[in-house]
Amino acid sequence: MVAQKPLPSMLTLDAGWSDTKVIWRVTPFRPHLLMMPPEVAEISRESIDFYKSRRVTTPDPENEVWVEYEGIYYAVGFLAQKLNAHVALSERKYEAAIAKVLASVGVMAVKEGLPEKFELALALPLPYSEWTDRHQLEKDIKKALSNFTFCDKQLFVDLEVLLSVPEGGGHVMAVGEKLGAAFNHKKIISVMWGYKDISVIQFDKGVISGRTEPMGFYKMIEMIQSRISGYNSRDRERVLLQTVHSVGKDIKSKNVKHLALSHNPGRNSEEVEQITEVIRFCRNEYWEMACRVLRHQIPLQSDEIIVGGGVCDYYRGELRKFLTENFSSSNISWGASLEEDVQIAFNLAAKERALCSRLTDAYALSNFLRSRVYPIEELRIEQDGTSKENIEK
Repeated sequence: MVAQKPLPSMLTLDAGWSDTKVIWRVTPFRPHLLMMPPEVAEISRESIDFYKSRRVTTPDPENEVWVEYEGIYYAVGFLAQKLNAHVALSERKYEAAIAKVLASVGVMAVKEGLPEKFELALALPLPYSEWTDRHQLEKDIKKALSNFTFCDKQLFVDLEVLLSVPEGGGHVMAVGEKLGAAFNHKKIISVMWGYKDISVIQFDKGVISGRTEPMGFYKMIEMIQSRISGYNSRDRERVLLQTVHSVGKDIKSKNVKHLALSHNPGRNSEEVEQITEVIRFCRNEYWEMACRVLRHQIPLQSDEIIVGGGVCDYYRGELRKFLTENFSSSNISWGASLEEDVQIAFNLAAKERALCSRLTDAYALSNFLRSRVYPIEELRIEQDGTSKENIEK
């Protein structure tokens, strides 16, 4: 019997500005989740050597990432964060995407024990405005993967499949799979509301159009930063973001008192009250700004509106009411009804609903990529009656 050629490993990467979200599959029905900080920093070889000389223990590979291609070194994720790298929101997302792809592929290779040469199927969601200009990115990624180093280990990765879609495209594919042929007779809207952008893509009888507005959650954070002092550094901005997102509508003094920086007891209390009022005001003001964008971008007559992204969860109550009142004839789908699937797939706690909502689009895209890569395997499963569970074992 002739040995079958191994099918490629699969990796879906959402190079977000709040976190880099990665789902990989070496075994088709066993997805693995990797979350990395979004920072990327160009560094020198000398900086890497100095870092290595001071290393006492060996961190997990995702927490100690540097990659090199074409003679340029990049720190990615936690290591870049420790080197005080900043997230440049004014740049296009794909400017840092190549380094993040190499970093994620390298982590997967180490954790899965892959050889220095292997084949890869890659899926990338991009903001609609960048997706329309994706062809150069695709060429650059393929070239970079063919010969790079991950933490001084050389890798040669053959990119067999590259699937790039606009953000929200994974949701649309999941809905399309359920609708079948009926998909090409409907108007489907997918809204992705993330840290940098609000993206709205439309499939009208199968024909795609869309728009990206730079109106993500960072706008609200900027509004808060402009009204309080001491929160413009990256570390403090991160604390502010985590606090604002975690308290949601429950904006009370006791929930934000750790944000006050004054050591004077009287001034500290005043600062807590000021911060509380600023956050409350900015939450309402930003919501009104976002509503104007959504009213303008979402067609009144749509068969289905899919909403996703972490900010959709943050404003879930308000958004549900807004969509019901303004688009009553449309079916509303939260994350293409995949939030529970994500929670189960990655064994997430019930309190991590916000994370589930941030992962549904990438998870749906990962499922679609699997169906593209493994049709032969799935056909064999159907023919011999082998269950997915037995294959995983």
